[in-house]
Amino acid sequence: MTKKIFWAILVLAFILRFYKLGEIPLSLDWDENSNAYNAYSILKTGRDEYGNFLPITNRSFDDYKPPLYMYLNVVTVAIFGLTPFAARLPSAFFGFLTVPAMYFLARKIFEKSNVSGQLSVVKSESIALLSMLMLAISPWHLQFSRVGFEATVGLFFAVAAITAFLYGLASRRWLIVSGIFLGISTYTYHSERIFVPLLFIATFFIWRKEILTVSKRYLGIFIIITILIGLPLVILIPPKVILQRFEVTTGRPRLEDIEKSIKFILEDQERGSKLGKYIHNRRFVIGQTWFGNYLSHFDFNFLFTKGDDNFRHHIGNIGMVYLFQFPLVLYGIFLLVRNRNKTSAFLLAWLLIAPIPATPAVPNPHGNRSLPMDPALQIISAYALVSIFSMEFLLKKPVQYFYILWIGVSIIVYLHNYWRHYPYDKADFWQYGYKEAVLESEKIKNQYTKINVDHSIEQAYVFWLFNTKYDPRSYQQSGTRQNFDKYYFDTKPPTTPSELFIADSGNFPGGFEVIETIYYPNGKEAIKIGHPK
Repeated sequence: MTKKIFWAILVLAFILRFYKLGEIPLSLDWDENSNAYNAYSILKTGRDEYGNFLPITNRSFDDYKPPLYMYLNVVTVAIFGLTPFAARLPSAFFGFLTVPAMYFLARKIFEKSNVSGQLSVVKSESIALLSMLMLAISPWHLQFSRVGFEATVGLFFAVAAITAFLYGLASRRWLIVSGIFLGISTYTYHSERIFVPLLFIATFFIWRKEILTVSKRYLGIFIIITILIGLPLVILIPPKVILQRFEVTTGRPRLEDIEKSIKFILEDQERGSKLGKYIHNRRFVIGQTWFGNYLSHFDFNFLFTKGDDNFRHHIGNIGMVYLFQFPLVLYGIFLLVRNRNKTSAFLLAWLLIAPIPATPAVPNPHGNRSLPMDPALQIISAYALVSIFSMEFLLKKPVQYFYILWIGVSIIVYLHNYWRHYPYDKADFWQYGYKEAVLESEKIKNQYTKINVDHSIEQAYVFWLFNTKYDPRSYQQSGTRQNFDKYYFDTKPPTTPSELFIADSGNFPGGFEVIETIYYPNGKEAIKIGHPK
């Protein structure tokens, strides 16, 4: 029976992640285009768009993405061509693999639990299967598994690395597998470079007695493998690249905090107070901001009712996880704190560490950077739900029926909204219309001497590269982010009818002849194409 349930959940997870993968969301965003086109460029020339040979990072829009997703796209683009399906396939594939990894993780940590009382009547197998199911249907995980973001791949390697490590405490060869996954995780996503080491440190303190019984030979092999795989990052990535990435994500809020610190100190000095330079010290002000950013990831609205402010991260009118999980998470945390065992410490450590990588950056809370929270929330929810169903009290059946109904309705409503309404209501968040503008401009470009693309079409060049399948060699030799072929980006409206202009409908100048209007699926104007009269 257990095997049948396991495989049924796997089939469900596969369907939810691969059904209409290249079609919903309706269009690729700029990061998806960038990863896929640079993969296409490497496939054709061995170099990225900037001419770098087999780069250790994806420079992209000067945000220097970790390289693994780009190289996974080399494989998928080679097989399926430069298509939306190929761009998203690595995320869907590793998102799918994370579901069975959750089963083995949950089963192992609850097998290790030796507590008495409530947990003693809870079978690790039931919690493992339910954890697996919860992740399979999780809005948070499903959202990112269906788009070409690095976070989903990073989460798989994080879960796989820690799972293999825990199995390695009993079967030493799994430590070798863990070392491989741990090393690879450094190439996946920026969050994993912080989250995974911190989680392993916590794991060492929690299971230090078991770890210290492992032979030095296997621990040494584990450490050496991890270092050897991750070493190229340390050697080959220039420090300025790391600093530039940090500056891109944290520079503005840090500058605002420094300005606030100076302002408050000057105000206190004008009033004769000498405490201002201590109370409003810039490090203290920045620390307050970071702490607030960290806590925002535990906000009720973020988790259960609203999500963050980016509709690429969720469908709207729903939190990052289901509302029915709110009482489960609370009850699960209560049980973990009450039991105070190694499993409890591990799950709570996971949950508390997961938002740390998102803390210094903006905006906050951030569903992409804090994705590692999701597995912990799902396991805690599963633990609580199995515990509730194991209770013997007067209202047992009504409570069970209520939860089953609530869960069922929530899942049906979410999936309906995701496939039927989200693609159309939130198409503008996915740069819908950019692809259509490319295709329209390609049809008529020979009629014009120059095609100008307004700054309102953000990162436009990569959409034109991807959707025209522009020859990477030609781009490397003579193209830039400002111009290639007849296309010129971030330009002002032209003054001659021989030049075409493409802009967001709100930025399209009056007095121009409109030859094509691209509409969002909901009927609103998206992009206009035209020229001076």
